[in-house]
Amino acid sequence: MAWAGAGMSAAANFIVLGYLSIYATDTLGISAAMVGVIILVSSLANVVGGLVASWIVDRSPETKWGKARPYEFAVIGVWLATWLLFSTPAGLGDVGRVVWVFAMFLAINVLFDTLLRSNDTLYMARAFANRRVYAKVYTRAGIFTTIMGIIMTVGLPVALSWADKDPARWSIVMGAVAIPLAALGMTRFLFVREEYQTADTGAPPVKVRDLLATLGAGKWIWLIAGLFFLNSAINGANMISYYFRYIVGDLALQGIVAGAGVLILPLILLFPKLMKRFGISQIIIVGCTLGLIGTGFYFFANGSIPLLMIGGILGGLASLPLSYLGGVMILDVCAFNEWKGKRRLESTMGAVTGVMGRIGIGIAGLVVGLLLSASGYDGTTDVQTDAANNAIVGLFAGVPAFVFLGIIVLMFFYLHFDLKILPQVNADLDARRAQASADAMTREEEDAAVPLTAAAAIPGEQANPPHDM
Repeated sequence: MAWAGAGMSAAANFIVLGYLSIYATDTLGISAAMVGVIILVSSLANVVGGLVASWIVDRSPETKWGKARPYEFAVIGVWLATWLLFSTPAGLGDVGRVVWVFAMFLAINVLFDTLLRSNDTLYMARAFANRRVYAKVYTRAGIFTTIMGIIMTVGLPVALSWADKDPARWSIVMGAVAIPLAALGMTRFLFVREEYQTADTGAPPVKVRDLLATLGAGKWIWLIAGLFFLNSAINGANMISYYFRYIVGDLALQGIVAGAGVLILPLILLFPKLMKRFGISQIIIVGCTLGLIGTGFYFFANGSIPLLMIGGILGGLASLPLSYLGGVMILDVCAFNEWKGKRRLESTMGAVTGVMGRIGIGIAGLVVGLLLSASGYDGTTDVQTDAANNAIVGLFAGVPAFVFLGIIVLMFFYLHFDLKILPQVNADLDARRAQASADAMTREEEDAAVPLTAAAAIPGEQANPPHDM
């Protein structure tokens, strides 16, 4: 439960930032195309920021709190910048509003969020014992994370429906969200200690050539990075708020559809058992196939709440393994790096996937912004043209369909690693660690015997009698 606090906070922030586009276009009056540019540029800057952050975390010294754990304080920075983002001063002009939004979004993406993503995988590896435990922690903590996601997706649209297009009300809502969730995000720091050492512990400081060698050790990390890229594109597009405001006609009803996600919550508990029989890639392929079917309901819903709920449930089935097994996949690649004789570099692996996720958000945001602008969308009006409404519907259903299909293709390529290579990797590493442990015990026994042998070998000296030992 303590570990889940950070995930709950991150999930909530992910959902909150999904409303940036509609806030900027409808409340601040920034064009959709400009919003897309802001999202893309900040996401591209995250490429540099993410790699620098991972380098910093991997080179960090041990402290009394550990190596990865101190970076949890970035949670506070994430939520402070998020509140400021949605509290753009009313007195700013057109250029000032763009600069403010860009600066705050940049602070979240390039500074605070990158540190959290860079420390997350390393923190997991140092807090828990092995792959089986990683899966249990991710999935069981995922229950709490999903509950938070449901709370946010149900409650936030209602609150933002009250805020409507009033900047002051948006600031109030986001402040009420940011304070408790910043506190919740610190539970992992407060209660989860780093208990275990990784293979990189005690190794020389990470150098650039270590990063390049590890990233070039195999294609598998890049397939996972592609998965994160595509999955994040859904949030970058985030057309659901536009769909409910202009197609359904009531943003608050978005929460009702999102509430259907509670029906699939118990399925998270099945992941550790499924992983004993199937590869993670197989689980993801099945989930995305269901999600692809769900997008068909989006295309033909025409504002129908029952059809939207069916599509949402099927989409939720696709998102579960993507959300809660991705971290295990990253650690699997770290194990592969160790098996190949490379540095594990958990922070770098986590940063690469995080950076690709941000790029996915940025590109999706730019595409959506350009297409909305081309369709004649105007956020300052309450009724959109037919062309704009058609664009909203097409993007709402089309982006997830493209994402799910792309992930299915990537996972078919990943199957070989998941089913053929990884079992051998884990078996060999277990054997190495068992042998290393046995060798260490042998050395301890030999060291313990040295004083007695040495004392007996000195003329005129007698070894300590047993009762003195």
